[in-house]
Amino acid sequence: MSLHHKIANRLKAAFLGAPWPVPNPHKSDIYLVSYPKSGNTWMRYLLAYAIWPEIGDVDLVRMASYIPSFGLAHDREKMLDPASPCNQLKHRIIKEHTPYSRAAKRHVKRAIYIARDGRDAMVSYWHFCNQKDQASIPFSDFIEQSARPEHSYGRWRDHVDGWLNAPLDAKLIIRYEDMLDDTAFWLRKSLEFAEIEASDDAIKKAVERASFNEMKKLEQTHGFNLDFIKTVDFVRQGKKGSWQETFKEGDLERFNRFHGGP
Repeated sequence: MSLHHKIANRLKAAFLGAPWPVPNPHKSDIYLVSYPKSGNTWMRYLLAYAIWPEIGDVDLVRMASYIPSFGLAHDREKMLDPASPCNQLKHRIIKEHTPYSRAAKRHVKRAIYIARDGRDAMVSYWHFCNQKDQASIPFSDFIEQSARPEHSYGRWRDHVDGWLNAPLDAKLIIRYEDMLDDTAFWLRKSLEFAEIEASDDAIKKAVERASFNEMKKLEQTHGFNLDFIKTVDFVRQGKKGSWQETFKEGDLERFNRFHGGP
């Protein structure tokens, strides 16, 4: 069974009310969520570098000790380790792409949700999936396929609306485009939301270390060391409005129909 189908089955089980995949959920946990390719991995690095400024460059395997993703077995192991830095925080921060579901309603009390223009996210996600699966699905077909119920994350609009309307105790909503315009401001807002103090200097350095150029350099020199993304240019462009370079005639109407509009 491919990784894609494993993720799809896990998420489908979550919708049906299966146990929450986090091995040791805490009511104080903060979930860092977005539709794929919408900026939560970027925020993951920003937060890690601001909270732990002494750490060196980290790949996604080492990142599990700091800001884990519950979709990966290695990360779940780090969640269970009392010595992991993530478990020293008042609010552990857990990164995921999962849609809001009945299981999430039972377990998620706090969340940071990053929303990106769905058209840009779709283009980036298409490149990612084609590279990861070594496929060549035409973009127009991907728009429809990625919205099907059996797909891991479903319709873009449903994903965004699900989290924006979720009845949580606390919620911080960030537009990806606003993060691009003022990264330090939104990093500070996220740290304040997580009740973490960080100096202006630590925030400035974190923004520099997690810049597009630095992240691209990290990927090219060290890689991210996860088997399922070793064939992927994980850090691609990150620009806003780049969808216009990829959408062809009919694609905007198709995106609006299958994913609910930008």
